[in-house]
Amino acid sequence: MRRIVKDDLDRAMSTWEIPALPSEITGETGQDIAGLTPIIRKYLASGAADLSQRQIIIAEWLFKLVRRNIKRGRLFELDKALANGRADCLGYVQLFTALGEKFGLPLGIVEVLVDNAGRPVPHYVNLLKLADGSRRFIDAWYGSADIRHRRMAAVVDGVTRDFDYGELEHINNLEGLPPSIVEALVLYIRGNRQLARGEYNEAIAAYTRAIALYPNNSRAYYNRAVAYEKQDDRNRADADYAEALKDESRLIRVQANIGDLEPLIRLDDAGINEEHQEIYLWSKGYKTGTPAADEEISKVYNLPVAKVREIIDEVERRCFS
Repeated sequence: MRRIVKDDLDRAMSTWEIPALPSEITGETGQDIAGLTPIIRKYLASGAADLSQRQIIIAEWLFKLVRRNIKRGRLFELDKALANGRADCLGYVQLFTALGEKFGLPLGIVEVLVDNAGRPVPHYVNLLKLADGSRRFIDAWYGSADIRHRRMAAVVDGVTRDFDYGELEHINNLEGLPPSIVEALVLYIRGNRQLARGEYNEAIAAYTRAIALYPNNSRAYYNRAVAYEKQDDRNRADADYAEALKDESRLIRVQANIGDLEPLIRLDDAGINEEHQEIYLWSKGYKTGTPAADEEISKVYNLPVAKVREIIDEVERRCFS
């Protein structure tokens, strides 16, 4: 991790609101984040029999820590996300990866191509590799510390490729994307911002660097073609369009739509508390891919069905009406 990011992380976390430690960590209260770091690392290192469970406990605590202090936003560069307390999904996964390094939790970054509801999306989540060989995927944007998106991209048995969730049981080794590809994703989004501002030369340069680092990202080819087209460079545009659309894997990326993801930013903008957000996200299917009935949610949260409906209606009114 670059020194500037580590300094930014330590500086930001010194002012964070810290949730109560998991009940499994006894006799340790009232600590700031600097004091908690060795405590958590020691807890994770204390014995091997139940290490996977301890990893899950700390991952869920980190999820609460991040969501309490970093809200949904449009900042994809980690230093800016920390400085402003806002992050998009790429900002979130970089933050979780940095926290994993800080606390001793094995976290990586995974690209999501098709989400748990079957929608092609431009999205990113964290991979948590557990000691027993199982995996979890952490998604701060969808509000889940254990999500099951349908199609993703990561390093599979030493090769960066796309894979379906159902393949996991047959994959021997799954690793997060290497730093060079994460850098490519940052460059791609930077190029998108430049393209939107009409800075076509700058956008083309960003996409070109992104493609060199991550040729599988057909969205970079497609958007570079758009930029070339804006400059009336038809030959280069046509070549990039052809590359972006040449096979099914690339087409899935090009079809990705942020339309169903972007509105979730309103939950934080409106100050909806975490429990009410969770209930809303359950009801709309973001957590599981399938909308949950009010009756099902009422059992999970031990609330009357009428109260569940009241909460959902209030969130709809405040955020989406």
